[in-house]
Amino acid sequence: MGLVDFNTLLFDPVYTVLGEAATLTLDDTAGTAANLSAIDETAGVELLEGPSIATIRPAATVRTSELAEKGIAVADLANAALTLNGKDWTVISHHYLPTPKGEVQAQIRLILEES
Repeated sequence: MGLVDFNTLLFDPVYTVLGEAATLTLDDTAGTAANLSAIDETAGVELLEGPSIATIRPAATVRTSELAEKGIAVADLANAALTLNGKDWTVISHHYLPTPKGEVQAQIRLILEES
């Protein structure tokens, strides 16, 4: 018996129900852009910044598998532009959200700043 396929059993239904259409444009000379599904957390999520200092920041969550399908490397997310729910954002940082399958079937929380 193999491991659980989190994309099929968990993430696909979640992104079908909660995901919003988004456009991610990388900060590269080619202006690489991709349409993808993102969970809108721009109302703010709690992040630990520094030693036990919690901050509320706007964010969006995307799947690494969808980024890979679109040819986008996680390393290229810095300063990317994200259009989500009719608003433009800049990705100021990102981090992985843990899953048992590791980075291949993970989610990435994009920390955003209004453009």
